[in-house]
Amino acid sequence: MKAFWTLFTALMLTFGLASTADAARFGSGGFGKTKSVPFQQKKATPDQTQKQQPANSARPGSGLGKGLLGGLLAGGLFAYLLGSGAFEGIQMMDILLLALVGFVLFKLLRGRAAQHNAPQSAYSAAGNAAQQRQSFDMGNLADSGAAPASGNSAAFAAEASIDLPAGFDQQAFIDGALQHYREVQEAWNQGNLDTIAEYVSPGLYAALANQRNRMMVPPQTEVLDLSAEIVAAGQAGDNAEISLLFKGRVRDLLEKSEDGIFDIWHLERDLSKDNAPWLIVGIQAE
Repeated sequence: MKAFWTLFTALMLTFGLASTADAARFGSGGFGKTKSVPFQQKKATPDQTQKQQPANSARPGSGLGKGLLGGLLAGGLFAYLLGSGAFEGIQMMDILLLALVGFVLFKLLRGRAAQHNAPQSAYSAAGNAAQQRQSFDMGNLADSGAAPASGNSAAFAAEASIDLPAGFDQQAFIDGALQHYREVQEAWNQGNLDTIAEYVSPGLYAALANQRNRMMVPPQTEVLDLSAEIVAAGQAGDNAEISLLFKGRVRDLLEKSEDGIFDIWHLERDLSKDNAPWLIVGIQAE
């Protein structure tokens, strides 16, 4: 029985640390709505491939449950248990308990995979946080007086057209987005979910809060360099829509490793409401 609890504790610790490594960057893995944007095509550009090679070369060691350290931890534990004779005289109850541990781990892993595809019906889970949001004010597609784009979601078709009204200040919008990206990552590091709620839709907030609350160790992710560009824009009914592609590098201070940023944020703004903020409704991320 002592061997069982030793094994159970070590497995839970390994799983928790691996979860922290996977979610160290805000939105990693992707959440919420997705749209057809030139994601893979832009990702494969030669310049970016060359820039990200050093970062990617450091990545295989990340994730205690995936890399060398995870293997040593698990392998060393089993070697200790076997070598110490901890499994001698194992009873039927021990076998049943080990099977239960395997089942729990299976359910946890399935839960992690499912949270990346959380349904939009979770919009009600954010409660009053939606009423406390500050404006993600980086521009307004309605202020320039341009006519709405034709169709409903045609602006986000496979061609990912950019249909912005005359006078829309793209550079100001992008500059604001770069600042918000860094602010959101810092809030993610600190576990400041109230700040996160100011930037995202209620449904997205519910999924992100669930991921952050499951982390056993607070992340320490530093944004090293960052650029952004608008890859799609248009209007669907009363909603203005913009998709932003972020590229750059981050450093995980806990694992002492670097990784590339290739994230797309999908933002929407309700034009039927005065002074409605831009909200992140979906994140496509590696």
